[in-house]
Amino acid sequence: MLIASILIALCVFILFGVPIAVALGLVAIGIMWITAGTDLFVIMIQRIYAGTTSFPLLAIPFFILSGNLMNTGGMTERIFAVAHMIVGRIRGGLGHVNVLASMLFAGMSGSAVADAAGLGLVEIKAMRQAGYTPRFAATLTAVSSTIGPVIPPSIPFVIYGSLANVSVGALFLAGIVPGVLMGISLMVIVAIVAKRQNLPMGEARPPVRIALRILGDALPALAMPPLILGGIFGGIVTPTEAAVVAAGYAFLLGKFFYRVLSFAELPSILWESGRQTAQVMFIIAASAPFAWVLIQQEIPNAVIANLFNLSREPWVVLLIVNVVLFVLGMFIEGVAIIIIAFPVLLPVMMQIGVDPVHFGVIMVLNIMIGLVTPPVGLCLYVVSEVSKVPIGEIAAEMWPYVVALIAVLMVVTYVPALSLWLPHALGYGLVR
Repeated sequence: MLIASILIALCVFILFGVPIAVALGLVAIGIMWITAGTDLFVIMIQRIYAGTTSFPLLAIPFFILSGNLMNTGGMTERIFAVAHMIVGRIRGGLGHVNVLASMLFAGMSGSAVADAAGLGLVEIKAMRQAGYTPRFAATLTAVSSTIGPVIPPSIPFVIYGSLANVSVGALFLAGIVPGVLMGISLMVIVAIVAKRQNLPMGEARPPVRIALRILGDALPALAMPPLILGGIFGGIVTPTEAAVVAAGYAFLLGKFFYRVLSFAELPSILWESGRQTAQVMFIIAASAPFAWVLIQQEIPNAVIANLFNLSREPWVVLLIVNVVLFVLGMFIEGVAIIIIAFPVLLPVMMQIGVDPVHFGVIMVLNIMIGLVTPPVGLCLYVVSEVSKVPIGEIAAEMWPYVVALIAVLMVVTYVPALSLWLPHALGYGLVR
């Protein structure tokens, strides 16, 4: 009964346009008041403080800042140029470039919104100039941006690792293969669409001299993923410190190497980064007491019992959990889903023998799909704003790509080795 009341209350608030962070906080206050009067309100303040002062969460503002610095400092254009040189000459080449550029950008930013807003602007402009329809360009830009938080670094992995007490480094490693599979699956759909719609052929590969110049110009930007990941896995920096290094490196490149970034632009970049950080941290702050209430009311135990009443087969439970996460992703922002769902679903996963690192990949991949599914797909709104293409048109064109991403999700869900072999091979202890 309590579970139903919580869900109904959340749905009512969301339907009336209440921000998700406010809705979570109001529901938490309501449950505390009903169960113990005002005595628990002091715990709410404590949980808000504890939920937002975890050291790994410091990575969030710096990864956001690094993404904004890259978008302003000329790095996104050079990443796009390299991707164009590699795959741009085949039919529908700019579609493949769009996906590959997002995969390269994913190794630097960790934010789908940064990809959609920054790199997306470059991609959509180039595709329109080459004769692609605005609808196709916008759709592909939205779906390819979902790769960003799966290939490390990743803001959602930082949040999940902090909350679930799981190694962020192991999560970063676990996301590499699934992220690459996402890119390959989208490229397969692009190839099919290119053949059916007779999309334009790309330009011929440039002469070696020009190709070397393009690669040399982009090499400092492409060095960022090895710098970040090498520092983390080499034991030189923590993921949080790596985020600071990434932001500093992006600033130095944009200002002193590419000479695109000016000091006059820094206040607006810092303001936008602060605004985006505040949005994420507000949700985390409101979700912390909400998660505490769920645990205090033993709701995870009730969910486990109800799920096991349906089936004790691990594959069935995983399917149900994926469906639940997919539906949540259609209506709730991804960060909120992680914070709401992990205290409820992680015990279920442990009961059926799913490694928490593997479940982290399943959860993040699932909520990335939610970023492009209406009615609350954040990347849909960002790309619609950038491209001036109505959200309805993008959503109508998107279903083959979403199906491809769901197929990858299913493969990653039922083949744990795709996520776990790399962190295990590099010595990260995994739960057995």
